[in-house]
Amino acid sequence: MLTRRQFLIGLGAVVVTAAVPLGWLHYDAVTRANEKNGKAAPKGGKNGAQEDPKGQDQDPENASNTGPACDWVIDQVLIIDGSGQPPYHGKVAVKGDKIVAIGDFPLPSRVKVIDGKNLALAPGFIDLHTHTEDYLYAGGNMSPFLSQGITTQIGGNCGRSPKDIAGFFATVPKLPINYGLLMGYTTLRQLVHGRDRSGKTTLKEQGQMQEHLAKALADGAVGLSVGLEYWPQTYATTEELISLCQVVKDAGGFYSTHIRSEYDGVLEALEEAILIANTVGIPMQYCHIKVGYERNWDKFPRVLSMLTEAHKSGLDITADVYAYTYSSTDLSKTPFVPSISEENLELALAHPLVAIASDSGMYAGMRATHPRAYGNVPRFLGHYVREKKLLSLEAAVAKLTSLPARRLGLTDRGLIKEGYQADLVLFDPATIIDKATREKPSVFSEGVRQVWVNGNLAWADGKLLNDSSGRPLKKK
Repeated sequence: MLTRRQFLIGLGAVVVTAAVPLGWLHYDAVTRANEKNGKAAPKGGKNGAQEDPKGQDQDPENASNTGPACDWVIDQVLIIDGSGQPPYHGKVAVKGDKIVAIGDFPLPSRVKVIDGKNLALAPGFIDLHTHTEDYLYAGGNMSPFLSQGITTQIGGNCGRSPKDIAGFFATVPKLPINYGLLMGYTTLRQLVHGRDRSGKTTLKEQGQMQEHLAKALADGAVGLSVGLEYWPQTYATTEELISLCQVVKDAGGFYSTHIRSEYDGVLEALEEAILIANTVGIPMQYCHIKVGYERNWDKFPRVLSMLTEAHKSGLDITADVYAYTYSSTDLSKTPFVPSISEENLELALAHPLVAIASDSGMYAGMRATHPRAYGNVPRFLGHYVREKKLLSLEAAVAKLTSLPARRLGLTDRGLIKEGYQADLVLFDPATIIDKATREKPSVFSEGVRQVWVNGNLAWADGKLLNDSSGRPLKKK
């Protein structure tokens, strides 16, 4: 008889786009790549081909004048390109803010060469679900996130966002990483209904909210976010949300939903969210997928099957999850009891429709209340991928790169591919790990060596080097 875990993993074998990782393989990707010397690589290269030895940041004596025109090259590195396909060894060349060559090519003369031996190179990680917009607007340098290899974030989640999308990007002091915003339901409601009023909105107010939403989308918001468990969003009706989502669909955005209940009423809440998305025909992002409280843990298999079934029926639906068994709400409880099952968390982390996102916020002075702000990605890659072998390294990287990029409609980020933006992270698969804890949540992780944002070195060996290389991500 199949175990519950085996049954759910079987459900994961759904037909999805090439950007979604389908691998459920348990092995060390570095070892496997070393064992497969000679496998074809992009642009005619060979996996494991012997490269000319060199030191970091130097001009090798045997460099060629026939190599690609570029500014710098990462050499002898394990390339995990974000597609979910097996990794391979080779070189990556960058000119300006673009990747210009990948594979096995002659080293051009007089360019900076970075030694990637025993390290892995991945596309910059994309965090779909954060609450960092206030921290960023206050001049935050994003070090806690760059140190994890995160080069792109989306703020304005769970229904709260800046009210003026264009104004935010026009006046934010700097962008250390690429940054996009959702427009929040609470923000829209407060613009027409007031900040402290309870009760449902009127039809007239709903029409005004739709107008404000249309403007926000025209100004670059990537979609609409809701947090239906929170006041005053609890007053939002299904019909009201359908009308707002129609505006988002017309603008090419997506519906990001913190569903109405993640506890006793989780199945009904997810059913409502899927109904809204199906009625409108809008892409849907199911935020921080989980089921809280032990009495509800046995509902999680049904949650995952509903996600899978909705996708198989044709709905563009994906979800995201953070790599912890406790929420920020759990941290305030005495005694402390994690509300999320470890088994359910692992099922979510491994599901092919679930991206990895932090749900993190940040206070002044880079102070976090939950360790996920400093450790979500390294915990996923170190604890769950390397130590617990929950899924292959390439499938894990796809959950951090191409899967969220597809949700955002990005065609130049999320993969190591010629012509794509040079958002890159160089890390050590053997040592990457989180260090932040519940007691000490503001501790940097280990294992990320260097991070580039749009071709600029932003983080290296534990130090912030550039806090102004990011760009606004706006819905086109």
